[in-house]
Amino acid sequence: METPPLFSVNQISNHSYTFFDFETTGFDPLDTDRIVEIAMIKVINGTIAERYETFINPQRNIPESASNVNHIYDNDVVNAPIFDRTMATELIRFIGDSILVAHNAPFDVGFLSMEMARCGINFTSWKFIDSLQIAQRLFPSTPNKLVSLINRYNIQQKGDLHRAMVDTDALVDVFFNLIGENEVSGLSTPELIKLFGYNSTPENALEEFPEIIRTSLSGRTPLSCEYTKRTGEKVILNFQPISPVWHKGYWYLYAANRTGGYFFLCCQSMKNIEYLQNT
Repeated sequence: METPPLFSVNQISNHSYTFFDFETTGFDPLDTDRIVEIAMIKVINGTIAERYETFINPQRNIPESASNVNHIYDNDVVNAPIFDRTMATELIRFIGDSILVAHNAPFDVGFLSMEMARCGINFTSWKFIDSLQIAQRLFPSTPNKLVSLINRYNIQQKGDLHRAMVDTDALVDVFFNLIGENEVSGLSTPELIKLFGYNSTPENALEEFPEIIRTSLSGRTPLSCEYTKRTGEKVILNFQPISPVWHKGYWYLYAANRTGGYFFLCCQSMKNIEYLQNT
């Protein structure tokens, strides 16, 4: 099957999309895993308008298991920029008001949200479509990894997969092939987001948090709580909320430990939240 031109899907071709992919040190952005490579392609009115690509120094070692997949090693990123507020601002400018598209988007958006939070940025206004969810709806009995869809649509790869820009280039073609399938071709972009994605606003981010945390976020007021760790251990935490963080459909809190360091907190694991006294 020949890949159709981008402008052939008339009902959505007038929207702006940012296709993107990250290579990372692992699978858990709420632990110690970080992004090591970013690629983004902006498509406006069915035409590729802009590209963004960079290695990132994750400020930690890249595990051998990750390097075996993406072929990115410590030496490749040692002189790369770190993900700081300058890079965060560049990415926010690049994305603008476009719709994010990724394959297994909750994974990539979770990492992006985490990195933004580490820079002290509330990244709470965005919307995405997950091409993996569309493929799973269309082809429930077959593999739907990106490489499987590349083969299904006879898309010519522009390099080795599991590198960010190669995957993103392929994703553009995969996505427009997917939404050209009869079962979904009549859906509007808002319907695609509702069925196969997520629409984030500051309001629906903050409504996931207790009122005391919402108030603390606006005023950067320190708090105290009893917290249950993943291991089941209960501890008392004194912290200052910094930013909401979205990860796989849930909102977490990025916070500064009053005794040093930073952590991600799950609201369901907090009890007896109160303002920290004698601060």
